[in-house]
Amino acid sequence: MIKQSEIEIIVSLAVERTIIAISFKENENFLTDLEADLREMLREELTKAGVAVQKKRRARVYYREGRDQAAFRREVERYLPAHFEIVDPKVLEQTAGIPLDDNGLPEHILIEGYDRAGWTLDGYVIPRLGSGLIFAKEVSL
Repeated sequence: MIKQSEIEIIVSLAVERTIIAISFKENENFLTDLEADLREMLREELTKAGVAVQKKRRARVYYREGRDQAAFRREVERYLPAHFEIVDPKVLEQTAGIPLDDNGLPEHILIEGYDRAGWTLDGYVIPRLGSGLIFAKEVSL
């Protein structure tokens, strides 16, 4: 069971990050970025406190031969539910060490997110991509 002191730490961190984000609005999507940051922080803190939390799931999406990669990324994005997203190629290179080509794109697309209700990676996201003839496979990094 999570202790009250741990809850107070989590709330304090959330308030601190919110104030910083509002003070330094770096872009017009700062609320979306703040929400993602707060969700990640909450998961980390709950994990530290011994609470079982859902793990982020990832899948590798393979490019189609002869397709424009940027257009293909947009197509993949249209198939994803709101709680899954394409990982930014620069983040992918920095965190997973996956090299980028001359156009700044990796050899594949990485999507990630959390299962929500019946909208799971293996039960919904990958089959939905498959319905558009887009091949994806779950991976762990």
